Amino acid sequence: MTEFDAYFYDNKFYLKGKKEFTLGEILTKYLSKNFKDLDYMLYRCRNFVKDLHYPEDIAEGRVCDEMFHSAMAFYSEVETLMFSLPPYNSMNLQKDRLFDILNEYDWFWTDEGNGDYYERDFTEHFNVDITLDDFYDADALDNALELNRKLEALAIEYATFIEDLVRLEKVYKPFLEKLHTQCRYLDNAETAAIVEEFVESTQSKTQSYDKLEPSGNIRLTYTTLEKKKTPILCESYHFNTIGAFLYIELFKGLEQHYLPIKCGHCGRYFLLESGKFSQYCTRPIRGNEDKVCRDVGFREKYSNKIKSDPIWLIYSRAYKQHYARYLKKKMSQAEFQKWADYALELRQKAVDGKLDLDEYKSQIRK
Repeated sequence: MTEFDAYFYDNKFYLKGKKEFTLGEILTKYLSKNFKDLDYMLYRCRNFVKDLHYPEDIAEGRVCDEMFHSAMAFYSEVETLMFSLPPYNSMNLQKDRLFDILNEYDWFWTDEGNGDYYERDFTEHFNVDITLDDFYDADALDNALELNRKLEALAIEYATFIEDLVRLEKVYKPFLEKLHTQCRYLDNAETAAIVEEFVESTQSKTQSYDKLEPSGNIRLTYTTLEKKKTPILCESYHFNTIGAFLYIELFKGLEQHYLPIKCGHCGRYFLLESGKFSQYCTRPIRGNEDKVCRDVGFREKYSNKIKSDPIWLIYSRAYKQHYARYLKKKMSQAEFQKWADYALELRQKAVDGKLDLDEYKSQIRK
């Protein structure tokens, strides 16, 4: 159900060998989604991992129909959520899987009240006359145990899917915040240090979704894809969970600087695609479609810097003074540019503590 293949090449990957995505694109979509009630959904999933089985005794037999219908209703919600997300929203997946599994074993289920077995293409109620404790037929017992294995696999698969969504909130978002703290792309050594520190900080966690790790299994092979009549050699990954895929996409993005980041203005995630680092996206401002977050965000950031940092305030005043000289033709464009480059060097020295404030103030005015 949740299994799929992805083919990675350079800063792209392909689903089904055809649909093209930019590295980090799907991870960004997951981070941008406002998932609701995940803790409650995980609680329900875990209960069904424990409870979803052929009734073992009379007490379970009395409530098995109610339990199965409760699970079907809940899993329908999980499937609706799953099918709204990539890559599952383009995979034409089967819904109501629990219902279909139960109907594979329709001879177990009796008509409520009279013990008659259904003679229909499918059953809607799942009552039993004989519980697992009372089975005397070896074949029937084997069938019941086989049903239990399928029910357990289904319950674990859906629980893992919800755990993968929880991991986005608890692990991926704070990890990305640490990566972007310096507001620039990090080199390999700097990235390695942050990864090591972050992984170590979660070592004591008992739940897998509290750790920076993949779920499920990953299988890597190599294959060629025909693209514009030219074959390309791809890393072909087979994933059986979305968590496994997001883990690989994250670390491949780390290598090539294709990473999601939360916009400092609108608060929504967008994809940094190598090139120039930015804390702001290019989405239009609501109510002012002519402007984008990047324009407004940079101005706000600069304004806040000036208000809170004397180094930036001195720089701003000096810049305005020299720019006024340039406008009045007291400085040529070349002279102004030379000063501007010099002023940036001085500002950085002051920020790094290599120049005290008074000396910085004196030199930048020249």
